[in-house]
Amino acid sequence: MNIKKYNMQSDCPYCVLGVADTEAGRCIEDEMRAWLEPRYRLIEIWHDGSLFEQPALRYMQDLCKETGEPCLYLHTRGAYNFHPSTTLRTRRMWRAQFGKERDKYFGLVNVPEPTAACPFTGSEKYTWYNGFVANAEAMRSIPAIEPNEDRMTFERIFRGSEVNVIGVFLNVPDKDNLESINAARAYLKANYKSKI
Repeated sequence: MNIKKYNMQSDCPYCVLGVADTEAGRCIEDEMRAWLEPRYRLIEIWHDGSLFEQPALRYMQDLCKETGEPCLYLHTRGAYNFHPSTTLRTRRMWRAQFGKERDKYFGLVNVPEPTAACPFTGSEKYTWYNGFVANAEAMRSIPAIEPNEDRMTFERIFRGSEVNVIGVFLNVPDKDNLESINAARAYLKANYKSKI
């Protein structure tokens, strides 16, 4: 694991970006750093991808606990692992939502209750599409994230917890995971066709 920090002297909010150290991950990191760095105190956690996003997610959890501040969490692995028709649209959505609309997400978690905000969720509190903002109370209220090989750790991080998960676009009553995924995929296809 390698840690890189950018823009750490600013009064911007924190962002922890998990970067899979692969050719695709490095290309996406270049693109994302260009719009994240001016808006965030950016901390990149580079890893080989074998533990999926857990190393960066654990770093984000510890950072929130230590600083008492909310943080955006993103990871590049999902951006090249998605369904081919939504990969680029996902990155466009991240740039619009966590870039231009950053303050909306941080405003939603600026509450004393454990709260997270993400673009898409469902009744099981899934954080679909690899990005969410959480306050420190949310990260304190869940068990410590341990390294594991479960590909769904990120999506299920708040499931069964007291954390209020707000879906900014969609909060669908997911009868199963597929319903939430398909609703999110349809939204991306309809709304992120062109470059932002």
